[in-house]
Amino acid sequence: MFRLVRGLGAGSILLVLATVLAACGSSPKAVTGAAHGSPITIGFDNQQLGAVAFPDFGAGAQAARQYINAHGGINGHPLEFDNCYTDGTTSASVTCANKFVQAKVPLVLEGIDLGSDAAVPVLTGAGIPLVGHTAFGPLQSNSPDAFFFGAATGAYDAVPLVVMARDLHVRSFTYVVGSGPADEAFVTADLTPVARALGLHFSVIYYNASAPDYPSIVAAASSSHPQALFFIGDEPGCTSFVSAVASTGYRGDVFAGSCSAFVTADASAAEGVFTSTDLYLPGDTQGIPAAKGAQVKLYEAAMERYAPAYVSDAFAQDTFSATMDVASVLRGIKGRISPTSVLSALRSIRDLSSFMGQPLDCNGKQWPGESSACASGLIEYRVEHGRRVAFTHGFVFAKSLV
Repeated sequence: MFRLVRGLGAGSILLVLATVLAACGSSPKAVTGAAHGSPITIGFDNQQLGAVAFPDFGAGAQAARQYINAHGGINGHPLEFDNCYTDGTTSASVTCANKFVQAKVPLVLEGIDLGSDAAVPVLTGAGIPLVGHTAFGPLQSNSPDAFFFGAATGAYDAVPLVVMARDLHVRSFTYVVGSGPADEAFVTADLTPVARALGLHFSVIYYNASAPDYPSIVAAASSSHPQALFFIGDEPGCTSFVSAVASTGYRGDVFAGSCSAFVTADASAAEGVFTSTDLYLPGDTQGIPAAKGAQVKLYEAAMERYAPAYVSDAFAQDTFSATMDVASVLRGIKGRISPTSVLSALRSIRDLSSFMGQPLDCNGKQWPGESSACASGLIEYRVEHGRRVAFTHGFVFAKSLV
């Protein structure tokens, strides 16, 4: 199971971009101005076709690429995408993988592709690394040739428990999650050991995600009077759950996974609800490191200029960040950029400051059972007056408890 974890005028945009350029990372030899050298072309895979399409993932990556090229590219070379769009089927993902192998790209950047695990053996066989923000399958979650710059999926189960115990002094909660083998595995592998280590008592409510009855789910979850409710589900599910909780008058703390749409979908019900993220959020630059605040402003300005329809989209932020991180890695490679040199650079990442995020360490040890994750920290936000406000001071980690 994976979690989808998530008014400036033109003159103002250019001013902000110029002001915060220094915050987006630099190469060993910084290059300013538009890139004019020979292009560096990487593969870009995104699910933009079919009934379930995610153009927002594509928009964030493309906006970052345009920004990168307007500000020196990769040591003077423009960054180009060899685009391949899928429809969520494994056959489409394999077709794209074969296309990338034939094109001899040095790496493949993934936005989202729900069939992409089928592409992993093709890319691995050609020695081409797969990079992104979030892994969308168990094979890529543990591939030695895959690297993901967002937090490990297991962290989304574990970190909220640390916040419950440490900051809210909660001692009991109900975990509400869809029924299925993957979800049950998360309860066993991540939730249970962390709860035990923190002295938390919990019960689990498994619901039918294909036909959920949220009032009944909430009634069952709150029947034992837990101090907190912890829901995991998709965006519509989060909104329905939060609304149902509010209608019952439940007075404990409510955690809504990594969801965000509920904040505006039902503003009154959303008040006080907690949600997790692995990036600093747009509009939240108070009390965070100055460099990260500058990066958030850069992101907002770049999206306004290059992809204004997606400026407030959480998924676009994920791919924007990942593309900026890829650029940082490529700038640090001396000599020819090839699958071999890129793999070596990715495996050597230690304490690389992720764009709008946390330090990255791609040593394969960030989370048990997710060796391709390069990070494990989350920031917990709480809804206050219709907006998400950082509740924790920086990133919270729980991997030592698993």
